Amino acid sequence: MRYNQPMDTPRKLAIFDLDGTVYRWQLYHEVVFVLKEKGLFPPEMTAKLEQAYDAWTNRQTSFDVYERQVIDTLVGSLTDIPPHVFDEAAREVSERSGRKTYRYTLELMSQLKERGYFLLAVSGSQQEVAELFARKFEFDDCIGSLYERDGDKFTGTILRFIPGHKHTYIKEYADTHGFTLADSVAVGDTGGDISMLELVDHPIAFNPNDTLLEAAQKHGWKIVIERKNVALILESRDGEMILTDTRTY
Repeated sequence: MRYNQPMDTPRKLAIFDLDGTVYRWQLYHEVVFVLKEKGLFPPEMTAKLEQAYDAWTNRQTSFDVYERQVIDTLVGSLTDIPPHVFDEAAREVSERSGRKTYRYTLELMSQLKERGYFLLAVSGSQQEVAELFARKFEFDDCIGSLYERDGDKFTGTILRFIPGHKHTYIKEYADTHGFTLADSVAVGDTGGDISMLELVDHPIAFNPNDTLLEAAQKHGWKIVIERKNVALILESRDGEMILTDTRTY
């Protein structure tokens, strides 16, 4: 998935954060746990990962603390993991988890594609798994975190780290390929997506965490909550968030 054709007339982007927005969980986390099951991490790192997961699921620590441990586990062991094993784990996750999706965002993707938008997936997860998932749902291109390889070995160098930098890579992508951010759409679910949502004219906070919810209310951004088979759409009216639509699937 590589788009390399600048356009004479700028085309609008529809930017979707994958993890927690299209995909119901975190691709990055799933890859790490598959690698754990394969025994790719030292025992002490495996123990810390499992303790962090248990603490989060038992509400003894925050998701951010747990996620930091997931990242540290992979990055700390990266040079000991053969890339072909990593690719195999990415394929496993894509094949077994490809149906864990939200209905609202899939429907929105289809509508925007019909209207001529260019669908761009952006993910903090590794390019290898994010791209497989994005291709399955017919995104036009995908930007994920990228780890440098040297033959069948990871060097330990991170060439592209997406968390906290989505807005930077999106602006660079739009400039390089001749897209416009005017009248474009972006969908995200956490505080880390705020700078990305600020880039576009049509930001959507989807199942937002507390940080993004506060920002969405402050800026008057559309908020969508999907639970089970119902999506609730809230929009700003005279400074208040009003329920404007309810969809069932």
